[in-house]
Amino acid sequence: MQYIFIIAVIVAVIAVLFFITNNRVISYDKDWIRAVKRRAVNGDKKYIFEENGDIIIDNKKKLALIKAKNNKMAVYSNTDFINKFMLVFSAYGSIKVTFMEGYIVENDKLYYTYAYKSSYYKKLNDWMKNNGVFESKEVWAANKKVNWKTFPAPRENDINWEKKVLIGDIVKI
Repeated sequence: MQYIFIIAVIVAVIAVLFFITNNRVISYDKDWIRAVKRRAVNGDKKYIFEENGDIIIDNKKKLALIKAKNNKMAVYSNTDFINKFMLVFSAYGSIKVTFMEGYIVENDKLYYTYAYKSSYYKKLNDWMKNNGVFESKEVWAANKKVNWKTFPAPRENDINWEKKVLIGDIVKI
């Protein structure tokens, strides 16, 4: 009788441990890709979604799908010169940065997130103060020993999903 009780306790403990450690990660990537693949948007630029969800802009620039937040919102990676990221970096056209962008599909329209959370802008401002000087509100000059590798490029959790702008209608191609 004691053996049955001991075996029951062991089975119960194993079952509890299994459910505690078996954290499933829900992925919306397939849903997002299904919603956007072989689709295009003709806005100020032409956006074409590839089979894997990546975006080609004007047949020149490629944005890589990082992950879908849900079946209507996705995060993309964009590598570009820092002077295209912010006007204040206009003197540093040879520095490349990879940052995250958000894209949203609602009612057959594609939107782009154009801002980051205030916590990101504080982090960026602190980095700029530690690595250079503001000559004016719109002009920043880097120190001679600026370490660009420490530049706080925006990450996925820095995206402000509330700040979005319409790119255009998303249509099948």
